[in-house]
Amino acid sequence: MNILVDTRHLNEPQPSGIGEYTIQLLTALFKIDHENSYTLITVGLRRPDLSGLISDHPRVVHRHRTLPGKLINASLALFGQPTLEEIAGVKSDLIFLPNLNFVALPPGRPTVLTLHDLSFAHFPQFYSGRMRLWHRLVKPPQLVARAQHLICPSQSTRQDLNRLYRKAQSQIAVIPHGCGPEFTPAPSPRDQDLVKQYDLPSRFALFLGTLEPRKNLFALIRGLREYRSQAGDDLHLVLAGHRGWKSADFQKMIREPEYQSWIHYLNYVPGADRPGLMRLAQVFLWPSIYEGFGLPVLEAMACGLPVITSHTSSLPEITQGAAILIDPYNSRDLARALTELFASPGLPQKLSQAGLIRAHHYSWEQAARQTLSLFQKNA
Repeated sequence: MNILVDTRHLNEPQPSGIGEYTIQLLTALFKIDHENSYTLITVGLRRPDLSGLISDHPRVVHRHRTLPGKLINASLALFGQPTLEEIAGVKSDLIFLPNLNFVALPPGRPTVLTLHDLSFAHFPQFYSGRMRLWHRLVKPPQLVARAQHLICPSQSTRQDLNRLYRKAQSQIAVIPHGCGPEFTPAPSPRDQDLVKQYDLPSRFALFLGTLEPRKNLFALIRGLREYRSQAGDDLHLVLAGHRGWKSADFQKMIREPEYQSWIHYLNYVPGADRPGLMRLAQVFLWPSIYEGFGLPVLEAMACGLPVITSHTSSLPEITQGAAILIDPYNSRDLARALTELFASPGLPQKLSQAGLIRAHHYSWEQAARQTLSLFQKNA
């Protein structure tokens, strides 16, 4: 069968978490699927380079339409056309949507949709007015109702989907994200190059993700500041990630003299540098309010890095005893967790080993095999 994949979100030169999911999943899919053909569709004035994704795969085709993405989205929102097949100029046997997007689907065409989380519905205050409007115009309820099958990365998100949209449990498949082999505790010669490249301190806690309200960064800073004061530990903080919505006040705060000496902001970090940063850190801090999966937490565990994260949403499900869980609404809880971690002999090593064992349960190959099985079931 020919599977049409909506990859319009891969136009960005620096992939988001959803872009990373799409790239990793498709890469694994193309390696194991020797029967089906795939058409990847993108639009925009600039043609994205997907050669690394489709090279050496004769059954994979990239179709690009040199049209403004905003014009296509406006037509889809106002008139419900063109369909994804019309944009691609091909007929398909199944359509795969790796994320919510403006889309019109051909009548009767089997469709599989991945919903990574429902933060836009549960926590609209974490989104700009523009993004809230975007989600309304994309019409998630209609897309969910139209899809034959939904993929979500955790049981937590599956329960959210069932509560919000009343989709039958039999139509929702939990397929966790994977973790690439580059995320390993084995040191790389390049790790020490990163110390010079980013001017890293000798001891630091690491946060990796977009700077946005949902990541709860003010509480992270307050908790770490309290720990440093109480323990007399000159533990620094390294922040790596895009500047997101409503991050201006946070960026202003970390430039204040009180914080400038021990907080280091690296901006966006290429994927190739993430494993090394995790191996160099002493602890991974992720006090997020809500996550559909929390891939950086899994990647940190795969590198043997002790993790402190929230006791909310999917995070206890992903870590399952391999991390210290905190109340994200209480910054003192983060300070307590840091004290527990560094004052308890053997605890960092214990968490490191537990995280490695936990991370072995996840791989992109496994995610690809489960996704392929779902495609075959719905075609």
